[in-house]
Amino acid sequence: MPGPGDCLPLELPADLALFARQLEIRPATADLPPAGGPRAVLVAWVRFRDGRPVDAAAVATLADVLPPALYARWRTPRPVPTAEMTVHFTDALDDGPAHGWNLVRIRADHAGGGWAVDDSAVWSADRRLLAAARQARVVREPMVPQTAAGTMNS
Repeated sequence: MPGPGDCLPLELPADLALFARQLEIRPATADLPPAGGPRAVLVAWVRFRDGRPVDAAAVATLADVLPPALYARWRTPRPVPTAEMTVHFTDALDDGPAHGWNLVRIRADHAGGGWAVDDSAVWSADRRLLAAARQARVVREPMVPQTAAGTMNS
């Protein structure tokens, strides 16, 4: 896996994720949102722009920081709200918070029937697993743009 200095920054659209302005995100693989790729996985180096310590609250944020994994497969974003999320912390933070860059991976191994399950993991820069998380997500249909007259396109 390349280090953060070897990866280019990614700017997420502010209208999709306002909180992402507080973060620097650098994809660590060729899988990008929404690229229409072959697999539902995203991996990126992430750090807080303000340099805050990466404590349990920050790790929980990082576990949910990347777009839904299905965005790596799709070419058009759609709403995929979280219905439930559980974060399991490891003992890596027992000696205090981490600092700087963290590697975050999110993947979907199952999606169907209007649901997807995303599994994510957060590692510190020195490769200690900080947390693993699972999210149940509702997969909604893509939003249909309205025409100038306000009617729906078909």
